[in-house]
Amino acid sequence: MVVIDYANRGNLRKNLTKVVKSDWNQKLFMLYRIISGLIEIHEQNLVHCDFHDGNILNHDEDQVFISDLGLCRPIKTFMKKDDIYGVIPFLAPEILRGKQYTPASDIYSFSMIMWEFTSGVPPFNDRAHDLQLSLSICKGNY
Repeated sequence: MVVIDYANRGNLRKNLTKVVKSDWNQKLFMLYRIISGLIEIHEQNLVHCDFHDGNILNHDEDQVFISDLGLCRPIKTFMKKDDIYGVIPFLAPEILRGKQYTPASDIYSFSMIMWEFTSGVPPFNDRAHDLQLSLSICKGNY
């Protein structure tokens, strides 16, 4: 069991409006904190497998926590070919094609978080999160 401090400010999705209003230094610092946490996971030879804005918790101005480690797996662990976990807009194309989760797939998910920080909206917020979106991501047709 892992016990972390209570993140009294909720998750990143809930706080997106506040984040967007922050200055660039604050945004970059928060992104740095997030990627530092992801690097710690990868340095333990693990892949998160469900990295998205709902799993990044804000504790205070200086602390963020990466949560929901229930799908976290050792890097070399093979899942069944049809096992796809995560939130479609944050899934790397190779995952949607049935490939294994890798640190690179977590980094793709982080890039979608970066998208949110710069655009102010979640990725693909104007589309249904369905098979058509999955196919568009796989083909690179956004």
